[in-house]
Amino acid sequence: METSRVKPGFNGGSVDGSGRRAGYMASGSAGSGSGRRTPVGDACGVTLRAFVLAATLVAAVVMGVDRQTRTIQVTITDTLPPLQVPVTAKWSYSSAFVYFVVANAMVCAFSALALAACRRRGAVVAVMVGDLVALALLFSAVGAAAEFGILGERGNSHVRWAKVCNVFGRFCERAMTAVIVSLIAAFANLVLLMLAILDIHKNSSYY
Repeated sequence: METSRVKPGFNGGSVDGSGRRAGYMASGSAGSGSGRRTPVGDACGVTLRAFVLAATLVAAVVMGVDRQTRTIQVTITDTLPPLQVPVTAKWSYSSAFVYFVVANAMVCAFSALALAACRRRGAVVAVMVGDLVALALLFSAVGAAAEFGILGERGNSHVRWAKVCNVFGRFCERAMTAVIVSLIAAFANLVLLMLAILDIHKNSSYY
């Protein structure tokens, strides 16, 4: 009696229904009996995503409430006494800071949606694409806000822009804190995305 032969598959395993490995989407979904982790649903991923949510929320709030009013002296002529003029520094006066607040708020909202959808079967690809967009938003927003902050700290003598952080010190300190927190969130999002890619690479049938 001849033993039935099974033709080997692409990766050396059998191609019958019981031995076929799951593809890209199956590696990202948590089957009831497979025991595989999902890139968006494991404990480390959930912790990192919760951290990104909290950090971007803090960065957006800190920058959004950043405001300082100082009274400066303006001399018109030498014969007249200097005028006391109140001047306000606010985040909404800078397009870079406005973009920073909006970008962090968007990433915070996406992180909340991703946490809610992390157990859905087909959410892996959509969440990874969202993570890529969130990563681009965070790094670009941090770069724009940091560049404007450096300009306020040091000025630019070539275009005769005076520094303002010597006057609005508290405003600049809060803005710098928000930028640092957002930068940490960006790196956490990068680690989250790398872990998801490595998990799919490990569970994929093509490698």
